[in-house]
Amino acid sequence: MPTPFDESTPIRADVPMTLHPDSLLGFGRVLNQPDTLGTSAFSAAREGLRLCYDLFGKMNDAELHLQAVAPPARRRQHPAERGGRTEISGDVRMVNGKPTRFVDAEEFIAAAEKAFARVGPAIDRRVKELNGYRDTLAQRVEAALDHPARKTPEGLALATEVRAHIKGLKAEQRVKFVAAAIETGDVPTVAAVLHAQPFLSGLEPDTHATLRARAAAKFAPLDNAQLEATDAAIAHVTASSATLVKRYGDILALRNAPAAKAAKSLKALGETGQ
Repeated sequence: MPTPFDESTPIRADVPMTLHPDSLLGFGRVLNQPDTLGTSAFSAAREGLRLCYDLFGKMNDAELHLQAVAPPARRRQHPAERGGRTEISGDVRMVNGKPTRFVDAEEFIAAAEKAFARVGPAIDRRVKELNGYRDTLAQRVEAALDHPARKTPEGLALATEVRAHIKGLKAEQRVKFVAAAIETGDVPTVAAVLHAQPFLSGLEPDTHATLRARAAAKFAPLDNAQLEATDAAIAHVTASSATLVKRYGDILALRNAPAAKAAKSLKALGETGQ
């Protein structure tokens, strides 16, 4: 079903688009299906990204306003006969390739720490929630690839005979035999192969994994598709969270700027003897 764009989270040019909730729309067709677990997974992933996007933008806004009240960096261009170098003075660091002078950023850093302390755990909860949905979907797929009687004495004996038969076939016939069992819905045969080590059926591990993926798409098409989409969504939210953490780290690094060090020293001096 179609998924509307998130009008509550305006797109900003100064925040990576990969953090925007709408960057997950590619997974919407698979996950956002009525009355499925995917809708909950999709919602959790979007909320995780919304938290990342919102905090990243607010950090940018605060830093921009901090820069606005800071005196401009002083630039001096030396003549060519003296090397032609550019000299920049003041409490300066590069911001998007532009030398920028900063005032005391301690209040900004403290505010960022408080915000991250609130938002960070909320993002972690969304990722934990996503992992829970992922595990449930994986269990459903696993159940679809099994047969109720497989673990009974009769089922175990049959599975052993099935694997021995497949292993006795020529190499090129083994894959065809299992693929045919998948296509005809022969769950006991497929389960006998998939719930045992590949070599017991004379199959290579990669071939075994390919057959398992084919069987999952056949026996649990929706759950399997949502499982794959949820895995991808988890990776996306995790990467976005890492991007936010890096931005937060850049703010914490302002404590090492000369103005911040000077402000801290002056405060300590003023408190001497108290």
